[in-house]
Amino acid sequence: MSFAEVFKEAVSKSRNAGTRMKHQTGIGVVKSIDGDTCQVDDIEEVRLNSIIDDLDSQITVYPKVGSKVLLGKIENEDTPFILKYSEIDRVIIKMGDQIFEMKDGKFSIKNNVADLKGILNTTFETLQNAIIITPSGPGSFSPDDVAVLVQQNQLLNQLMQ
Repeated sequence: MSFAEVFKEAVSKSRNAGTRMKHQTGIGVVKSIDGDTCQVDDIEEVRLNSIIDDLDSQITVYPKVGSKVLLGKIENEDTPFILKYSEIDRVIIKMGDQIFEMKDGKFSIKNNVADLKGILNTTFETLQNAIIITPSGPGSFSPDDVAVLVQQNQLLNQLMQ
């Protein structure tokens, strides 16, 4: 019996018994993700957040496809939502125009004006090509210093999206 069938049967039994369920929970496997919802077993629309709305601040956790999730359903609501995750694919934290995202071992920090990776990449590239003005004329960083700057920029790109 599928999770959806068990879920429907539990709801039906609770209604037939003359009692109202305040909430329900169940466990299922994530089959696919589409926007703010995912498919868990045979349930095609499971919300990633308990409230789906255009909010100024929210944290959205995207489970890995194939992972197990704990679902919840509140009285008078038709659509279940995810309460807990066995494995996470991506996390997005949004606060106003600020966005922090973690995915694939990397992260990004952005707002509507700039992003941290872009700022740091530009800084490293500028330093690598910098011309230093000295009393005896123009100079530049030593080849060893430039190699360190290149290495640090490569590490930054491995850490940030």
